[in-house]
Amino acid sequence: MSLNERIQSVILSNLTDPENRRIGVEIECFFYDANLKRIPVNKTDRFSAMDFIEEINELATGESPRSIYSLEPGGQLEWASSPYTNLHLIHRQMLAHFNRVKKIVQKHNLVHMDFALEPLYAPDEIDLIKQNKYQLMDQRFRQVGNHGPWMMRNTTSVQVNLDISSKEEAETMAWLSDVLEPFCALLFANSPFMNGQPTGNKNKRYDIWNDTDNARCGNLVDHDITSPNGLLEKFSSVVLNTPAIFIYKNDGSAEGYNGSLGKYLKEMDTKKSINNEHIMAALHQVFTHVRFKNVLEVRGADRPPRGFEMAPAAFWMGLLSEPTIQEKLVEIFLPFTLEDRKQLNQAAKTLDLNQPGPQSKTMGEWIRIICELAQKGLDIRSKSLKIENERVFLDPYLELFYSSGFMSIQTQNLFKESKSDLKTFLLGKNG
Repeated sequence: MSLNERIQSVILSNLTDPENRRIGVEIECFFYDANLKRIPVNKTDRFSAMDFIEEINELATGESPRSIYSLEPGGQLEWASSPYTNLHLIHRQMLAHFNRVKKIVQKHNLVHMDFALEPLYAPDEIDLIKQNKYQLMDQRFRQVGNHGPWMMRNTTSVQVNLDISSKEEAETMAWLSDVLEPFCALLFANSPFMNGQPTGNKNKRYDIWNDTDNARCGNLVDHDITSPNGLLEKFSSVVLNTPAIFIYKNDGSAEGYNGSLGKYLKEMDTKKSINNEHIMAALHQVFTHVRFKNVLEVRGADRPPRGFEMAPAAFWMGLLSEPTIQEKLVEIFLPFTLEDRKQLNQAAKTLDLNQPGPQSKTMGEWIRIICELAQKGLDIRSKSLKIENERVFLDPYLELFYSSGFMSIQTQNLFKESKSDLKTFLLGKNG
């Protein structure tokens, strides 16, 4: 079996029946002290992100199934749900998570910020978690792009993981997700401030991710994956050709590696010591907006304002989990040319619903078409699974979006109306 085939085999190692498809949600958050200083990542004489994760894990003792907590490189807390077959169960677990967060925030007089982009500080004002793999990432990203340190320390998102049922479905879902990703990036844009200044109509977290490392980031179409046909083989080739940032030693620690992930995996294969963990570690070093582990992960949504965290999950579940909606989307998107795709990705950089999109429709018109299909998909799920409609997580967000526009712009308008300095505004909003 070739290395490409082995990667495909690992990706397809967790297949499930479509009716039992599970979804997992990951949500990231920033935390500050009472003076709006980001809490330090590493342990100091101040309450740190390390202290936070210890306390929240202790509060989660006894939860079953268990949430998973981790820290992003700049101390952002990431909560990962257990995988469930419907969003109501995830929502219940998420509420328990935020109750734990609230207890810690109140106990230590912290501020919990619900933006996708650090509003006040530049990356070099924020310490980096003391793990060698993150030091190696930071070194590489400073060499290959302009915004890698911003991505690592200064961004948060909502990521959605979906079970796949077959190779064909995996390829269709990944391709559809890649076409849909710029619409998602616009719909859930929530990055109103950067380095103490309003971001205007720029979709800044999206910009940052697209200017981090061209070898491993961006859309699948940026890596010449333009159709569902043979997508898994092409994605596996991208993995093999991606420069390694680090490799894991036998003791679990990370060390730098000079060469591609394919070169490293080939060396391990030659030694007859390659295993699925090596391949999974390689998959985790590809940061495209849509990527595979042994599930499909879609990463295009900003972290939405508090109360709307489940909206991106409902958006993706409605579009990707029902065959009839998948078929309709394929019918819509197959005629798109490469120029159409490039136009979409370029349009996602600017918060303007009136800008032109493919086929003589504005981006706003396209978003309405896609969101109506997402709602139809959720209607179908409700009937087939006999559950309360998961539109309760998407519809309120869409109502606010359609009536008042982009969340980033709404927040900037409120700031302008407040006539206060940014720190005072943020304390009032998040206090």
